Amino acid sequence: MRGRARISFTMTIAGVGVALGVAALVIVLSVMNGYSEMIWGRLLGINAHLTVEKAYSEKIEDHRGAVNALRTHDEVRGVSPFIRSEGFVFSRGGNSKTPRSGVLVRGVSEEGLVQTTDILDHLRQGEISLGPTENAKEFGILIGRVLAEKLKAELGSEVYLGLIPKETTLGPMIRWRKYRVTGIFDTGYYEFDAKLLFVSLDAARRDVGWGDRVTGIHLRLGDPFQVERVSQEIRGILRQDHPSLFTSSWMDRYGNFHILIMLQKWTFFLVLSLIVVVAGFNVISILTMNVTERRREIGILKAMGLRPERIGRIFTLEGLAVGIVGVVVGNLLGFTLCWIQWRFQVIRIPGEVYFVDSLPVEMQAFDFLMISAATLGLCYLFTLFPARDAAALDPVEAIRYE
Repeated sequence: MRGRARISFTMTIAGVGVALGVAALVIVLSVMNGYSEMIWGRLLGINAHLTVEKAYSEKIEDHRGAVNALRTHDEVRGVSPFIRSEGFVFSRGGNSKTPRSGVLVRGVSEEGLVQTTDILDHLRQGEISLGPTENAKEFGILIGRVLAEKLKAELGSEVYLGLIPKETTLGPMIRWRKYRVTGIFDTGYYEFDAKLLFVSLDAARRDVGWGDRVTGIHLRLGDPFQVERVSQEIRGILRQDHPSLFTSSWMDRYGNFHILIMLQKWTFFLVLSLIVVVAGFNVISILTMNVTERRREIGILKAMGLRPERIGRIFTLEGLAVGIVGVVVGNLLGFTLCWIQWRFQVIRIPGEVYFVDSLPVEMQAFDFLMISAATLGLCYLFTLFPARDAAALDPVEAIRYE
C-alpha cells in the first residue's frame, strides 16, 4: 500500500508539473499577443498601411487621377492625399519662457485622416477640426498629448507653426503661422505623441506654397498583413497612367520590428516548453516505477493470455491521463489568470516609462489548441518507453521473484 500511495503521489506531482508548464505557456503567449497587438495598434493606427509617392520625395502634380485609380482596388478602405514636412512649433505662455519643439507635420483632409488612420480611437480631447476657425486666417491643429504638455497648450490655445522650406538656396526662411489647438490625441507611442501633428491639407499647401501638389497618397487596407500582395497589384494599376509613382508599405519601415516580435514569441514558447519536457520525464520515471511495482500483476495477466500490446496500452493510457488532466488544469489556470489581468489589470507598470498602464493580455484559441496538442503529443511519446518495457516483460520471470 505504501508503494501504491507513493506512486499516486508522484503521479499527482507529474500532473501538477504538466499543468504549470501549460499555464506558463498560455500566459506568456497571451502577454506576447497583447504586446504585439498593442504595438501594431499604435503603429498602424496612425501610420498608413501603404504609401504612394514619387522617388526622392518629389511633388505629385496630378494626384486626383491616381486617387481615383487607387479607389478601384477591393482591398483599399481609405485614400488620402497628404503633404509631409518638418518644422517648429511654439506657444506663448504667461511667463518669459517660450515652449517650443521640432515637429513632423502632416497636412491631410479631415475625411482622409479619419479614413486612413484610427485617430478617433486615440483622440482624448476636442475633435478633428482642421479647417478655418471663426477667424478665416486661423486653421485648427491636432497635436499629441506629450507635445501639448511640452508647449503648455490646451484646447483653444494658440500655437505658432513654421515649416522648413523644401526648396531654398539662401538658408532657412521660416514663415510663422498661427493655429488654434482643436484636438489632442494620445496613442501611447512617445514618438508620435511628442513629435507628430496634423494640419489641414489647405493650410499645409498655403505654408509650403505648393499649390495643388502633394507629397504622396496614404492608403488604408482591409488587412494590413496582406500589404505586400496588395502593393504589387497597385503597382500594376499605376503602371499604365502613373508610371512615376511607386508604393512603400508599413512592412518596409517596420518589417524587422515585426519579425523581432514574432521571434521573441516563439523563442519564449520553445524555452518554456522545457517545463513540459521536464514534466514528461517525470511521467517516464513514474510509469517505470509503476511497471516495477506491478511486475507480479503484469506477469499474471500475461500468463492468463492477455496480449502484450494491451498491457502496453494500459500504461500508455495511464500516462495520457496524467497529460490530459495537466492540460485541462493548466489551460483553466492560464485562462483564469489572463482573464483576471485583462479584466482587473492587476499587474500595473509605470505608464510614464512604458506608455502602457498595465500588462497587455490577448488570449487566442489557436495558442490554447497548439499548446494542448504539443503537450499531449509529448506525454504520449514519453509513455511509449515504460509501456514497451511492460509489454516485453516475461511472465515467468515476473512471477518467480514475487
